[in-house]
Amino acid sequence: MKRTTLDKFRENLRLQQVYNVLIRYGWDITVYDRWDFVGDFHRIMQRWIWGVPKDIAPIPTPVKVRMMLEELGPTYVKMGQIVSSQSSAIPPDWEVELDKLQSSVPPFPASQVREVIFEELKAYPEDLYATFEPEPFAAASTAQVHRATLPDGTAVAVKVQRPYIFNQMKADIGIMQNASRVVAARSEMARSIDLEGMLEEFGSSVLRELNYNGEAYNAMRLEKNLSAIPGAHVPKVYTQLSTSKVLTLEFIQGVKISNIEAIEAAGLDRNVLASTAMRALIKMLMIDGFFHADPHPGNVLVNLQTGDLTFLDTGMVGELDLQQRLNLIQLLIALRQVDIQGMAQILKNMSVPFVKQVDEKGYYREFERTIGRFFYAGTSAGFGEIVTTSLNLLREYGMRLNPNLTMAVKALMQAEAIATALAPEGGMMAEGVQIIQEQAMQVVTADRVIDEARKQALLFGREFVKNLPDLSIASVKWLNQYKKGRFEVTVDTSELSKEVDKLGNFGRQIVISILLVGMLIGSSIATAAIAFAGAQGELWGFIYDLAYIGFVLAMILTAFIVLRLLWRWMRGYGFEKD
Repeated sequence: MKRTTLDKFRENLRLQQVYNVLIRYGWDITVYDRWDFVGDFHRIMQRWIWGVPKDIAPIPTPVKVRMMLEELGPTYVKMGQIVSSQSSAIPPDWEVELDKLQSSVPPFPASQVREVIFEELKAYPEDLYATFEPEPFAAASTAQVHRATLPDGTAVAVKVQRPYIFNQMKADIGIMQNASRVVAARSEMARSIDLEGMLEEFGSSVLRELNYNGEAYNAMRLEKNLSAIPGAHVPKVYTQLSTSKVLTLEFIQGVKISNIEAIEAAGLDRNVLASTAMRALIKMLMIDGFFHADPHPGNVLVNLQTGDLTFLDTGMVGELDLQQRLNLIQLLIALRQVDIQGMAQILKNMSVPFVKQVDEKGYYREFERTIGRFFYAGTSAGFGEIVTTSLNLLREYGMRLNPNLTMAVKALMQAEAIATALAPEGGMMAEGVQIIQEQAMQVVTADRVIDEARKQALLFGREFVKNLPDLSIASVKWLNQYKKGRFEVTVDTSELSKEVDKLGNFGRQIVISILLVGMLIGSSIATAAIAFAGAQGELWGFIYDLAYIGFVLAMILTAFIVLRLLWRWMRGYGFEKD
């Protein structure tokens, strides 16, 4: 991410704000909450100085962390949301509190909403919509959503970006990246896990989400892909009322898919809802390779009248190529067949190492021992717990999935959590493979194969036509050469000449080194021999002085060359340029 001088100035100002918030909350979290006697003394002083009532219970640490993230701003809220989605890796009280970050964010004033809409759509809300509610019904870390109606009476939701949020988040990401560089320079672990690369990927993803044109495209593409799944839906986008900072979507009536009580009260079949959720996620992940990367319960609503599922917030999506999709399918099949060695091998093939040497034998042995307990010890572990444990083993042995595969596995785990909450007897391991087989048979039909073959033929034809003039010229040249009875072959030796130049440089360095060593040794031997023999006379004196001067000059030249090489190598120049 490129940063200008103005960006660096913003980062310095933002760094002071972040520092003040961290100091204020960090003292409580790291000192008062860690040592009870210090915390008790602190509360006594608060009652004595500020008159705080005795019956007020101390604020738990997870609540303080959630409040700190909210005060730090949307970038840190986004990080908290990512952590909260890993429900199997954090304690339940932390999960409950961080989950509030997904909806419990203070809104910004209605006057600012009007200004943002005017700047983007060149008109105020009352001129664009038949009705527009100034109070938002939802506020997130980067935007808030208002109810409105179009002139034809259609209910819509208007998503408005928070003012100045892009500059603030860009400054936060710059601060994080600077900190990661400092940590990576001092920590082998930070370098091994590529902390800088992870934060670069996080920053690019977060800033990309702030452009609502991308979210609109994602929504339209996902809606087209999910049209084959009955009961699965993505809100319609009204492009004429949408820009990079304002997004007008179809208003969706419903409750969170985790609201089991409301679903049961409406008389909906929980098994059907669970199946629909899994079919939709599996089609996105395994069949299309373009998927909603954050399908947590807050982003999946159930219409209590129709039973339709709607996937909201399409800002974060992922893409998988064919090989990655096949690997995920193989992983599910291995899980279904209780093939532990197969799981270990598939996960290893899907990952990349971040250490120099991976202990493969140790990895397979520990994987068998750790994952085998879930299947042979009679435990009731689900897909999410097994996969989380498997990924932890990968990290322990110096391997990790790439970002898209990580998002895909997380989305599968969230789909599993939704499905098992609705229908505990089902789940990804019980029904996932069967759903994949059904959807694959629907996709691989004779008509689709013919269409794909036609597309590939058209692509080949375009490339062939594009290169046709070159082919005709080459053919004429070959015929002319054939008539002359000879063929000319052109060999590109540019790369070879570079290597020859390198060898020449190395050869010159070797010659200079040998001469200097010879001068040092010869001069030292001559000087020592003359001094030891005690030879007298002007001739011997001249030879002695000449040998001594040669020795000193050779030492000076050697020291200069060594210092120059060290200086160039420390600055990162290659050996071939010495």
